[in-house]
Amino acid sequence: MRLRILAIIVLTVFLLSGCAMLRKDMKKVADEDIKNYKTSIHIGKELLKTWRLNSGFIRGYLGPTKIGELPKSCVDAMDELDRIALKTPPEWSDYELGYSLGLRTRLLAVIVIETLKSIAPDVLKYWPIF
Repeated sequence: MRLRILAIIVLTVFLLSGCAMLRKDMKKVADEDIKNYKTSIHIGKELLKTWRLNSGFIRGYLGPTKIGELPKSCVDAMDELDRIALKTPPEWSDYELGYSLGLRTRLLAVIVIETLKSIAPDVLKYWPIF
């Protein structure tokens, strides 16, 4: 009987200390997530402030013919970024800022892939997604 009680006490101590460690680790994760949130908000706003200029440059450089040769997902991302960037900074929601970062990432990925296809197609066979 004493052995059972001792085992229950030992298990309880382990569980309670495990919960304390879990809480501490989860607090670190939450604190890091808040830091990432603040950084993403800042980056999203700054990149949207310059997007209209960048979009104009890209579209002006490529012209209507070359723009039409880009994958539809790339042009769609640019169009959506244009729409979001037309709003003034205080009007951007957290979702729009995050979405704009995702769109820019998609745009960049497509541009890198298309560039590799045109200048170094052999490299793509070593990329796991192909």
